[in-house]
Amino acid sequence: MAPPNPTYTAVPNPGTSSPTEPNFPSPDPNNSYQNPNPRDSSILSPPTPDPDTANLLGRPGSEYMPAPSIMTRDSTYSSLPGTPPLRGDNRKSWGSGVGLAGAAEGISGVEQPRRPGSVRAPSNLAHSSLGWNNPTNDRLSVSDEDDEQGHITPAVAGIGAAEVQTEKPRWAEVKDFDSTPKKKNKKLLLAGACVGVLAIIALAVGLGVGLTRKSTKDGSSSSSEDGKAGDDGNKNDNSGTKTASTTASTPSATATSGTQGSLVTLDDGTTMTYDNPFGGEWHWDESDPFNSSARANSWSPRLNEAWDFAKNRIYGVNLGGWLNTEPFIVPALYETYHEVNGQTAIDEYTLSQNMGSNLTAVMTEHYETFITEKDFIEIASAGLNWIRLPIPFWAIETWEGEPFLERVSWTYVLKALKWARKYGIRVNLDLHTVPGSQNGWNHSGRQGTPNWLQGVMGVAHAQRSLDYIRTLAQFIAQPEYSDVVQMFGFINEPNGNALGKDPITSFYIEAHNIIRDITGIGAGNGPQISMHDGFLGIKSWYDFAPGADRVMLDQHNYMVFQDQPTGDLDELKVKPCQWWAASTNTTFQTYGPVNTGEWSAAWNDCGQWVNNVNSGSRYDGTFDGYAGKATGSCDYWNDYTQWNQTTKDALGHFVKGSMDAFQDYFFWTWKIGNSTGDIPQPNPFWNYQLGLQQGWIPKDPRTAIGTCEGDGIASNPFSSFSNAAVTGGAGAGMITGSDSSSNPWPPNSLTNIAAGQMESIYQYTQTGEPITMPAPTFTSPGSSATIDAGDGWANPSADNRKAYASFTDCSYPALYSAASITSVADACGAGLTQPTKRSELGSMQQVKKAAYPQPTTPPARR
Repeated sequence: MAPPNPTYTAVPNPGTSSPTEPNFPSPDPNNSYQNPNPRDSSILSPPTPDPDTANLLGRPGSEYMPAPSIMTRDSTYSSLPGTPPLRGDNRKSWGSGVGLAGAAEGISGVEQPRRPGSVRAPSNLAHSSLGWNNPTNDRLSVSDEDDEQGHITPAVAGIGAAEVQTEKPRWAEVKDFDSTPKKKNKKLLLAGACVGVLAIIALAVGLGVGLTRKSTKDGSSSSSEDGKAGDDGNKNDNSGTKTASTTASTPSATATSGTQGSLVTLDDGTTMTYDNPFGGEWHWDESDPFNSSARANSWSPRLNEAWDFAKNRIYGVNLGGWLNTEPFIVPALYETYHEVNGQTAIDEYTLSQNMGSNLTAVMTEHYETFITEKDFIEIASAGLNWIRLPIPFWAIETWEGEPFLERVSWTYVLKALKWARKYGIRVNLDLHTVPGSQNGWNHSGRQGTPNWLQGVMGVAHAQRSLDYIRTLAQFIAQPEYSDVVQMFGFINEPNGNALGKDPITSFYIEAHNIIRDITGIGAGNGPQISMHDGFLGIKSWYDFAPGADRVMLDQHNYMVFQDQPTGDLDELKVKPCQWWAASTNTTFQTYGPVNTGEWSAAWNDCGQWVNNVNSGSRYDGTFDGYAGKATGSCDYWNDYTQWNQTTKDALGHFVKGSMDAFQDYFFWTWKIGNSTGDIPQPNPFWNYQLGLQQGWIPKDPRTAIGTCEGDGIASNPFSSFSNAAVTGGAGAGMITGSDSSSNPWPPNSLTNIAAGQMESIYQYTQTGEPITMPAPTFTSPGSSATIDAGDGWANPSADNRKAYASFTDCSYPALYSAASITSVADACGAGLTQPTKRSELGSMQQVKKAAYPQPTTPPARR
């Protein structure tokens, strides 16, 4: 049944975009949307885990590994299988080891080949405005009045933060789980500052555990002068059109910095008491918007101070489901458009199609309300110091055949960077999706089969991906942003078991070269690069390009996408240390820094849509292939309000063991949205915010130190990184000729394209305009003058080739249905030799794509 008509009107996307229209295309049979046909997961679960040889989510012998990035993160292919002392910067102690017919409906050449056949206008939606899609500039809310929107009580209550309310759209409203329905306030619910500050006694400085990675001085970072990092005269003075995606608040005579108990003014004009018991300091000055003197807590360096990957710990969370949605993270959003014209919304591709003409308004309201500035305050107040920010490629652009909402989420990337700077939180910018899908899992944008580096469109999709990596690297390398975005995950979870290690390695080296050509080589020049292990196991990457500059390995460890762990609570709670605490320091010593970019508190796969929409759970036997292998009922685990204190205590030990084992980590994920079903707050294992409130996640992550030692796991003390290049020292950037020749770009072959066929597959051509992402606009207080926010292009002389574009008057296969095609006659771009590095381009002049038009100024929030 189609969702009810909202109270707004949005301009529909060009063409047949609504499932209620007669010519709306049915789901692509090549992607098996209604039945993902997961493989027999028995091959994914050998009896004895070996963390030294493979990621435990992608076990040895697995042909494919399901996506650990959020629940199974996919069942399409089956399933995958101590903190520093309270002084602050003592380091690590434990670790983790280790159809042709369908294809004919392609893209034909058009006058603007970069966006083949596309007539969608670029979106400049900012804040609550509907931008290009809203000529009347109506308010965003689907409600008649903002004050009719519901609010969710924050989980931060458990850590004593000020009253924080997270707005949610009307489609997500459900009854509170622990109360009778509340009467809505017809007037503004958002009051000013709320609670008095509770004095919280910090844990003793001297309390430490002897199994830390490295002893240093004390945990406090020295204060530095206000000012933004990178303001050293190296700022590019190249000209360019600056466009706005966010607008600074009206200047006022308010405080520009503060600590525990201070009053902080939020972007929406409200105020609240800053309740951070860990020595955090916020800073925001409209006249100096790139001041980076804030700090998340006393044991973390200020943003304008260096981060030491051999000493400082990453206590991080993902902001999953915000700018790149997933059904299990925001179930109410998917429930509202669950079935439209016979199509089930199972990923953002089908969700976007099901939304039809409502896409812009509804998705923008989701961006506006799911994560807000108050979440950043809560994150810092929980003792965390990093976020991982997953973003989709459609934050940059879309091409014809891609129904996603284009460019709007970039507004909220800019908001996130501003809020992170304000509260001293470092950002790992994570490109979570790429064209064609790098793994075939729902969080890649479209569930089905990976078309990236696989099939006749595999290289073409990767070419577009490299363009987007370049665009993002150019933006975050600007001095205005480099002190906030200190890590760049340039591609999330390529499925190594499906795609093969060699093609992925070729792509990794090319991406590294593009990024470092922009940033320069060595410590202080651009972000640390985070490189996922492709579920092939951390150990398989120890020999990756030893001269690569500041490349940090990334593993995603979940234990529930396989045969379920068994045992009583006492046995379950110690499994993280048993599975993952033996080899992190080995990785530090053998390769260099490693982070666990995703993990959760889940010890079973119960929950709503954890294994894709309508896929059931292994634990209760409803997942395909598990009918005779049920472990128990999910009823208890799905509803945390039934959990007794014994359960919460055991789960808390499980979480602390994971923290102690991983050492540098980003929990998946910060929050789970409500459901309209019988259980309003589903998937508690994956909800950090809820865990803080309910007690199974520690209010101070440093208290996890020593958990694995207490569980009887022998330590493997870390001494130092053996390869100085991994932190930008000697040898950085010196990738050997043998590494490059063994892994050329494009790859010599793909898993289903032999070397002799590589000359016959599709390519794009370098005739397009590189895309420059717009910066926010900040206005000097008391004047109309704008403050330089960068032009989006840090290094005009770097990698100055043109961008990849489709050939005019040439048809390409459907973007997500070509993986199984292994040969084709007269493929566009077949055999084309193209420059890949600046040195091959000579004096070609760099041309930037014109920035999108400036958005209208949104109305002030009441």
